[in-house]
Amino acid sequence: MEDDMAVQNATLLIQEFVSAALRLGICCNVRHDSQPAPHKGKALPSSDCAVYVFTLSEGYGKRTGAGANRALKVGKAGPKCNARFQSQHYSSRAAPSTLAATLLKAQILWPFIGISSLDEAMVRRWIENNTDRDNFYLASSDAHLLGKLETYLKGRLGPIFEGGTE
Repeated sequence: MEDDMAVQNATLLIQEFVSAALRLGICCNVRHDSQPAPHKGKALPSSDCAVYVFTLSEGYGKRTGAGANRALKVGKAGPKCNARFQSQHYSSRAAPSTLAATLLKAQILWPFIGISSLDEAMVRRWIENNTDRDNFYLASSDAHLLGKLETYLKGRLGPIFEGGTE
């Protein structure tokens, strides 16, 4: 059974988004790449903007209540936001809304996502080792569609960390 809360079929998600956009009279091209765990942040191509998705990896997630491939965070980075795309989510000090900062704040969810202990010194390594990252790219000329793509992926994937925390 396919999990609707995971990026297990990025091609289908892209097709559905493009189809929904076409119904609104919008034509666009979305490209995708996947960074399975363990992964490192990488640079945003200079001609692109992107929506990124962090999910629990297959190997790690299957040992948790949340489950394998469960979306943790969906976010976006505009054309001139390489730091947001490449590195900020791995640091709890970069911004309050990063995946790292949210993981450290949301201790109430640790048992559900399989964390027994986590601190600022360990959070980057935890993210790199236990999450997969999927990147959905739009050309910079389509940056006005970035919010629509983010909204679509949040709606389809239902990330655990969305909206406010404590």
